[in-house]
Order: sequence, then structure tokens, then C-alpha cells
Amino acid sequence: MQHNFGCMKRIAGVIVFLMVLSCGFSVFSQDNKKEPVAMEEQVVPEMYVHENKLYIKNAPVGKKVEVITIIGNKIREIPITASEDVHVLNLPRAMYIFKMDGTIRKIVVR
Repeated sequence: MQHNFGCMKRIAGVIVFLMVLSCGFSVFSQDNKKEPVAMEEQVVPEMYVHENKLYIKNAPVGKKVEVITIIGNKIREIPITASEDVHVLNLPRAMYIFKMDGTIRKIVVR
């Protein structure tokens, strides 16, 4: 009887050893801590027209604003040189589409 108990101890020891090896020692490692990921706020560009002037806020510098007629003709490209800017449009009264870096606005020029 003494012999069977010793054999069972060895088998249990081997099983525990194999389980530890199969885990890759990750149980004992402290490198598994994950750092919190900072979420970036996405700033959406704003555009509006007042008295035939285009006002731009939060614009990506280096991009362009496309001015498109309601039937789809591109009539102007305005380069963005500052994140907040004002541009004189001198456009006739009509509805236009203003497109900038994924932001699209339908604006009536009066």
C-alpha cells in the first residue's frame, strides 16, 4: 500500500509540472498588465456662411474646402491655411455644397 501512495505522488507531481509548462509561466509573470488606452477626441470641422463669408473652425490645415453647386459642378477650392479662418466667397444667391476632409455641409448663400 505504501508503494501505491508514492507512485500517485509522483504522477500528481508530473501532472502539475506539465500543467505549469503548458501555461508558459504566464501565471507567474507580471508583464500581463495592460496599460489603459487613451481615447482621442475627434474634432469635427465646422463651416457656416454669413453675409457671403465662409467661416471655418477646427479645420485641418493643409486641406481644401471644395465649393460645389447643387447640381454637382465644383466651382472653387479654398486652401485652409489656419484652423480658424474667414474667406470672402462673392457667390450668387443659391444653395451650395461645402466639402472638407470628410465633412459635407449644404449651405444657402443669401
